Amino acid sequence: MNVTKLFSDLHRCDRPMFVMPNAWCEGSARLIEQLGYSSLGTTSAGIAYARGYRDSSPAMDDEMRFESITRIVQAVRIPVSADLENGYASTLEGVVDNFMRALEAGCAGASLEDIADYNDPCSLVFFDLERASDRVRSVCESTKARDPDFVVTARTDYLLGPHEYSLSKVIERLVAFERAGADCLFAPGLKTIEDLAVVQSELSKPVSVLPLPGMTLDRLVASRVQRVSLGSSLFRAAYMQIQTVLAELDQQAGMEFMLNALNSEFLDKMMR
Repeated sequence: MNVTKLFSDLHRCDRPMFVMPNAWCEGSARLIEQLGYSSLGTTSAGIAYARGYRDSSPAMDDEMRFESITRIVQAVRIPVSADLENGYASTLEGVVDNFMRALEAGCAGASLEDIADYNDPCSLVFFDLERASDRVRSVCESTKARDPDFVVTARTDYLLGPHEYSLSKVIERLVAFERAGADCLFAPGLKTIEDLAVVQSELSKPVSVLPLPGMTLDRLVASRVQRVSLGSSLFRAAYMQIQTVLAELDQQAGMEFMLNALNSEFLDKMMR
C-alpha cells in the first residue's frame, strides 16, 4: 500500500484517532518514526526557525522550504503531510503548482492556509472567503486527478488573526472549504473542547486539532477527533530545553542535563 493510501485511511471515521507530530529536519522525522507514530507533518515554523528565519518570513526562499520538506520525506517510510502555509503563492496557478510539487516529492498530503499576507505577524491579512475557497477547490481538483488518495487539509487561521474570537466565522470558512473538496479541516486557536464540538457538529469531514492546555488525548478521543497535530510545539519545546540548559550551566547542578540526554548509540542506530 502506498503512503497516500495509508495516510488517507488514517482519516477514515472508523479508524482510531491518531497523533501526527511535526518534524523540521530529517533527524526529528526519524525520531518520530522510531517512536512508532503512523505519520508526521512538517512544521513551517520549525523549518523556518531552524534556518534562522521567523515563521512565514517573506525573506525565506521557497526553495529552502521545499528542500527541507523533500529531505524529511526521503528520511522516513511513514506518510508525510507538508505544511505549505498559503501554498507559497497568491495566484491559483502558483498554489496548484506548489501542491503538485509536494505530491511529486512524495508527500501523502498537504495543508493550505487562508492567509494572504504574512508580512506583519501581528496583523495578518486573509483571503476573502470566495477566493480562499477557490484555492482549496483548485488544489483538490488538481491533486486528486493525479492521486485520489492525496489528503488536502484546508485550514483557517482566522482565530490567530486580528479578529475577535468567533466560532461562526470559523465554521463559515471550514464549511466552505469542505464543500470545495477538502479531506480534512483545521482551525488552530479553538480554545475549548466545547468550542471544538460546536465546530465539528457543522462538518462531515475529519477535523484536525492543535491542542491547548486541557485538551488531553483522552478527552479528544471522547470528542471523536480524528487527527491531532502538534504544530511547532515540539520544536519550541526542544529549543526551550536548550535555553534552560545553557542558562543554568553555572549552577551547581548545571551539568546534570548530560545524564538525561539521549545516548549516542540510540541516535547512531536511528540515523543513516
